[in-house]
Amino acid sequence: MKETVLIKLSGNVVADSNALGKLVSYILELKKQDKSVVLVHGGGKQINELSKRMEVPVHQIAGRRITGNEALEVLLYTVGGRANRSLVAFLRDNDISSVGISGVDGGLTTSHRRPPMNIEGKQVDFGLVGEIESVDTSLPEILVQSGHVPVIGCLTWSPRDGILNINADTFAIQISLAMNVSELIILMDPPAVLDAEQKPIAILRREDWQRGLREGWIRNGMKPKLLTAFEALEKGVRSVKLANADTLVSGGGSRIVGDDQED
Repeated sequence: MKETVLIKLSGNVVADSNALGKLVSYILELKKQDKSVVLVHGGGKQINELSKRMEVPVHQIAGRRITGNEALEVLLYTVGGRANRSLVAFLRDNDISSVGISGVDGGLTTSHRRPPMNIEGKQVDFGLVGEIESVDTSLPEILVQSGHVPVIGCLTWSPRDGILNINADTFAIQISLAMNVSELIILMDPPAVLDAEQKPIAILRREDWQRGLREGWIRNGMKPKLLTAFEALEKGVRSVKLANADTLVSGGGSRIVGDDQED
């Protein structure tokens, strides 16, 4: 069976034609190596823009989006619509056949609603947000075997609550595990994880991550990215890389290495 690489994109990447052009080049190179590709995307940029236009308040706590009924409707228009369709269209413009789906389609994911969480001493109900119980990759595997690139929006489904929002990085990990991918690539804005002197780190171990947290040079949005990366390794994803579109094509970025892995 072909090796499969899963690439997780943010809404910023989906909206950036230059970044998408680099991503196309990378996908075509993977295909030359006879590898299959799966894309998972969020839509934070599109969600926030449409929320503003629809006058729907945006509430986030500790980087996590609180999703009420109105916010979920915005997600259906963006993650389930505009972001997904525009990405599929861009790939088609570049002769890459792709099929846009979400975690709702084909029984791909089944979830339950996330219970309230303790955040900084307060109980927070995140609303219509899911936690995955099971994954059935039959549909994306059929698409991959047929030569298509599955483009999967991070929506999930609950038998009790219907369509739910879900964190895109967490979603990407679960799909990666279920499809036994050879590598999970998380695209971001920085070129790599940067050290205290703002230089790229090619290989980053847990001890480096913990030191960066203590010394303060790993901060802001890089904290949850690295938490996700090490979580992916712990759960069994074979290889994890953080990069942006430019460094992905040039061979840069940061490879995240588990305690028991070779450099």
